[in-house]
Amino acid sequence: MKKCSPYPKFLTLFFLIFSLLSFSSITFKGMTPYIENGSSILSNNKIIASISNEGLLENLATKDTMYDAIYNMYFTLDKKKVTITKVKTVNAEKIVAYGTNGDKEVTIEYSLTQNGIHVNVLSKESKELRVFFKESDVKPVFIKEQNYNFIQCRHIAYAIVFPNSLSMYRIGALMILSRTPTHEENYSKFDFDIIVDKDIHSLKEKLNLIDQQNKLLVQDNNGKPISNVKIILLDENTPIDVSTSNKNGEIYFSAPEGKYNYQVLNEDLEIESFTQDKIILKIPEKLEFLWKPYLTGLSTSSIYVGFKTNKPGTAAILVNNQKIIDNLIDTFHIIKIDNLTPSTTYSATILAGTSLKEQISFKTAGNEKYKFLVYGDTRTNTDRHKIICDELSKENALFVLHTGDLVESGPQLFEWNVFFDTGHSLFSTSPVFPVLGNHEHNTEYYYQAFMPPRKGGGDFLKQWYSFDIGPVHYIVLDSDIQENTAASIFQTKWLENDLKNTDKPYIIVLFHHPFFSNVKDRGQQFREEWHNLFVKYKVSAVFNGHIHHYERFLKDGVMYITTGGGGAPLGYGLYSNAASYLPFSKAAAAGYLHYVVGTVENNSIHFVVKAVGKEENYELVKTYKILDEFEIYPRKIVH
Repeated sequence: MKKCSPYPKFLTLFFLIFSLLSFSSITFKGMTPYIENGSSILSNNKIIASISNEGLLENLATKDTMYDAIYNMYFTLDKKKVTITKVKTVNAEKIVAYGTNGDKEVTIEYSLTQNGIHVNVLSKESKELRVFFKESDVKPVFIKEQNYNFIQCRHIAYAIVFPNSLSMYRIGALMILSRTPTHEENYSKFDFDIIVDKDIHSLKEKLNLIDQQNKLLVQDNNGKPISNVKIILLDENTPIDVSTSNKNGEIYFSAPEGKYNYQVLNEDLEIESFTQDKIILKIPEKLEFLWKPYLTGLSTSSIYVGFKTNKPGTAAILVNNQKIIDNLIDTFHIIKIDNLTPSTTYSATILAGTSLKEQISFKTAGNEKYKFLVYGDTRTNTDRHKIICDELSKENALFVLHTGDLVESGPQLFEWNVFFDTGHSLFSTSPVFPVLGNHEHNTEYYYQAFMPPRKGGGDFLKQWYSFDIGPVHYIVLDSDIQENTAASIFQTKWLENDLKNTDKPYIIVLFHHPFFSNVKDRGQQFREEWHNLFVKYKVSAVFNGHIHHYERFLKDGVMYITTGGGGAPLGYGLYSNAASYLPFSKAAAAGYLHYVVGTVENNSIHFVVKAVGKEENYELVKTYKILDEFEIYPRKIVH
């Protein structure tokens, strides 16, 4: 007998439409949580995914964590890239994308399963499918076993089930999978599955790949069981399994008996010692912040709050009469506060664990007049960086732009601890928008820490990015990429498209390396190509760092400002015999700890360059001096 729905047909349809619409405001967690197409959401009782406007898998997570760590997936068919022209939502669990590889029509079907997503690619007379994608996380673990690829990220693991595989390998962070087709009627069929769970060990259990397993206890040095910690099992230096301790501290690994090494997946935790049946972790007794709460990703309706603690746990934010809970048990948390009102001041309370509490405040973006700050090169001399941050915090600015070289060496985790501790007075009230410098070394910690308000491009979809606040369009670029590489070509193409599609009265561009200087070595890659674009699209101002002094130029109608006085060793090349002042130089000063204040007014943006310290005999003497003052005016829109 056919089972009838308990609801009338119109109610069933209403609930389906309501459930699909409600996904448009869904928030994924992780380093690339952006959703371009809110209508292309797949969901069942366990799994959730989104498909981008380009018809490619953009997010994939389990509903209990909402942690997504996959991005930048695309296909080639017979070595030609597949381009999608149409995306159709069939139902809540299936989406179909239509496109071409230039020669043949291609159909891609995305269907949710109970454990992940099934991808089916159909095309006539095709011989080879290649799938390319990257993981979006800090130092994921990769394990290949039989015909499976396993990827362990911070709060989710993926198993890629790829039948008829020709090859499955990685180049750097890029996963490349290649397979031959099966045949279905007149079509070549390529299908594969991505299965998700909390760790690789759980995935191996689902795939019946475990013959035997060993149990250990995870404890602190007082013998207390530690739950929800992911530990990597290593055969010498090769990962062979990743598992999570349960509420009793028990952890299971799939491996025969033998001598193994262990490593905690979370980079903030360390193993003190281990035996055949126990793993002892170094767990501090007192819960403290490693990265004090800071603000990033400001927009008119949302903001991100990031922080890190020395012990893993859940976290929450009390704001606007609501409690936002991050249920991920971790040392690092970055929480989105959404549904805010433009041009409104908020106070928020950060709650970590059961005892840690911190207050922050911020104002959302709007269309009225506002103040913003620009400074850079804070990589050394923490005491000097603190002086400038304390002065910057007194400005009560809406946000702060950092021109790069935030730390001395980006891959060194402790340097980020120092950076966020030093800048707490500023970053807890003025959200920070950073630029990649050469000292960041394109580290994952940079991408973990900061969140632009919308999807950009390059690594983790935020190597370069843009955003609007009031009448100003801001563009952040990476000038540390080698010119004439694929990445540089993509960035420049993205830049021109971004410039072309803004109608804001002002455009401000930021990147680390300046195009012009009055001291030697003024050559810079991208200069000719980017400068021509800036002139063509009437860019208002360009801010740079890298050189540790202050300079300003007006070249072909574009104002160029170098501000590198945030704490790194000050340079004095402007006062040497090697200095040669360019004819379009407007101002220059060396030896000052300084920053720039921009005030967006009715018909201009007024800038004041403030010095708060001067170096005398290698000692910094506090001083308060205006080094420069200038204005920029609304551009004539180019169509």
